[in-house]
Amino acid sequence: MAVQQRQPGWQPRLKWLLHWLLLPAGIVLLLAALLLAVSAKPDLYAVYQQGSAYFAGNGELLSLQLADDQRYRLKLPLKDIAPVIQRATLLYEDRNFYQHFGLDFTAIARAFWQGVLRDGRRQGASTISMQLARLRFKLNTSHMAGKLQQVAYALYLERHFSKAELLEAYFNYAPYGGNIEGVAAASLIYFGKEASELTLPEAIALSVIPQNPNQRSPLSSSGQQQLELARQRLTAIWQQQPDRQTETTAELTAQSLPLTLPLQYLNRADIPQQAPHFINQLRAQGQQQGRFYTSLQLPLQQRFEQQLGRYLQRQQATGINNGSVLLIKRSTMQVQAWLGSADFNNQVIAGQVDGVTAARSPGSALKPFVYALALQQGLIHPNTLLTDLPRRYGSFNPENFDRQFAGPVSATTALINSRNLPAVQLQAQLQQPDFYQWLNAAGVPLAEPASHYGLALVLGGMELSMAQLVQLYAMLGNGGQWQPLVWQQQKNEAEQSQPLLSPEAAFLTLDMLRQHPGLQSGLLSELTESGPVAWKTGTSYAFRDAWAVGLSGDYVLAVWLGNFDGSSNPNLVGRSAAGPLFFELLELLPQQPEVNQRLFSPAASLNLTKVALCSRSGDLPNKYCPQTAPGWFIPGVSPINVSDVHRAIPVDISSGLRACSHQPGVTELKVFEFWPSEISNAMRQAGIILAQPPRYLTPCPDNLLLSGQPPQIRSPQSGLSYQLGQQSEQQKIALQASFDGAVTKAHWFADKRYLGAIAPGETLFWQGQPGQVQLSVVDDLGGAASVTIAISVAPL
Repeated sequence: MAVQQRQPGWQPRLKWLLHWLLLPAGIVLLLAALLLAVSAKPDLYAVYQQGSAYFAGNGELLSLQLADDQRYRLKLPLKDIAPVIQRATLLYEDRNFYQHFGLDFTAIARAFWQGVLRDGRRQGASTISMQLARLRFKLNTSHMAGKLQQVAYALYLERHFSKAELLEAYFNYAPYGGNIEGVAAASLIYFGKEASELTLPEAIALSVIPQNPNQRSPLSSSGQQQLELARQRLTAIWQQQPDRQTETTAELTAQSLPLTLPLQYLNRADIPQQAPHFINQLRAQGQQQGRFYTSLQLPLQQRFEQQLGRYLQRQQATGINNGSVLLIKRSTMQVQAWLGSADFNNQVIAGQVDGVTAARSPGSALKPFVYALALQQGLIHPNTLLTDLPRRYGSFNPENFDRQFAGPVSATTALINSRNLPAVQLQAQLQQPDFYQWLNAAGVPLAEPASHYGLALVLGGMELSMAQLVQLYAMLGNGGQWQPLVWQQQKNEAEQSQPLLSPEAAFLTLDMLRQHPGLQSGLLSELTESGPVAWKTGTSYAFRDAWAVGLSGDYVLAVWLGNFDGSSNPNLVGRSAAGPLFFELLELLPQQPEVNQRLFSPAASLNLTKVALCSRSGDLPNKYCPQTAPGWFIPGVSPINVSDVHRAIPVDISSGLRACSHQPGVTELKVFEFWPSEISNAMRQAGIILAQPPRYLTPCPDNLLLSGQPPQIRSPQSGLSYQLGQQSEQQKIALQASFDGAVTKAHWFADKRYLGAIAPGETLFWQGQPGQVQLSVVDDLGGAASVTIAISVAPL
């Protein structure tokens, strides 16, 4: 009897059927029952490692960073995933997702029919839940035990999570080719957009990748070919769906592009890396793993980068080849542009160093805050007359940048012309807080004690970062309130501010800086209407740093030029190097006339009064002051005196000589200027010739002499200890004082022992003696002053 032959392929298919239907059934049911009975709710993202995505203020991607396991992966809520990709994915992967409980028996039967009974192309029957189980628990499903694990875990997940939670997790875990996982990263890398903005063709393309991410990866040309074939197949299925008439307006809009046109894919090399120093700073602050929406304005950032590059190209002959820029929005303290260097990838200039956070010497850029404190503490008002004259502070002998001395200058002129001597003089007078204490309170911690810096602080004898400097300048426009920088697109209202200056002192300092002339060319100034700018420059010791920083509208802008290795360049001068770039960048900002008007106008709540002041002395005018000008002062705080510079003296009509008293008809009153001796000497050195009163016709009794201001001892300084050297010349101490303009002679005493006489402007050198000594000076108008010092001899 002939043996009947079975059809080819029947035996393997029967074996496959037995494995899948008979043996596992009982095991699956048993495992499912156990898991459902005793399992605790798992953490869907316990092993999930996110990369980082940073977005500009307009939503454009700045940078996409790998997770710690070197994969591009971002977590995204389901509401931020376009509905079209949700529908397309379910259509392709799991049409009955919302009907089954983790296993789709319809899909299993379809796969059995197609792959076994009809011997056709094998189809998978894994549900979204099963695929998520494999990805979340890292299961190996290439063998029977792994498949059973997958089924059990799928049931496990279905018990504890809603369908929306499971679908969201699937989109966050799904592989999309190479080291790209999750629809958020895939959308950003392949199409340069958020997953919520995907069009229907793009959504269909992404939907077919996870089924075979290696062969359908858009990262290779062959992968794109396979992907296109799969996309066209799903497109045909999509178009045959009977429920298309229920599509929402958003979905219909997503389909506006023809479905059959080939798609253009970006690659990993196209991932933007904008504002790298800014991104690195965020990461250093712990802003990693997730999506970060920043305040940075990318179009403005790019324009600043281009302008900095063009400016440095013009400066090639000067050897200036690197710079940093920081722009913030003053009212919110939000970062708008952050340029850490001229070129992040340029190793020659150490481009990866961040000049915004690097500590550098600010030069004179800190001077406004000494003036602000002096205004607050009642030492000056903006028109107070200061002396730009040589002065020694112990071993510290400061000089001006031009090595010249301007003599008497107003506080405003001294500030905007960056005179060193008046600034040092003011810092020496600050108390509670002094400048060192104030800087520490303002977020500029100084590593050394105050004695290490001394009076050089105001001249840049310390280091701070550009970010810290911008925070200080922002205070001037924010009513004296110090606030931290903000990088988020949405400002955290819980950010605390700290009052470090009075609103009046902040406004007056801002108004003083506003009077600093800009650097626009004459023709450009005539053709453009630029608003006022309150700005200041700085040049560090030995020409290592050039700064320009200031306020305009709602912006605070800082510019630095220099070398990260600290090398010197004589062209690194704040006004001539950083200043022009500062104004070129300001031209790129939108004009804000109304904001500028508010910035430079005092609020009604400020305790400020504007009065007429004597133009020459800066004090309230007496009846002889020939000219006045309006000026601000703080009632109850600012030092306001009646000027006594202009004095009327009696002059004998017949001889033209000075009389002791006024007798109408015999004498006439003539007005002369009587300046303190040090100021009058400085005027003479500057070539300013003042009319001098005539000599006395006859000696006058003491009670008829013109009274004036008491002398002020300039050297030695009270309370200091002086150490004498071993040589005779090293044991002499200079005795100097400033006298009223009417003084002609003065006398010095040491513990009531007469030392000698001098004329105003002269110096008496005294052979010092060890011990505590009181030094006194008395002038011929009866004015007197004294100081007490301690003297010791240096050891051999």
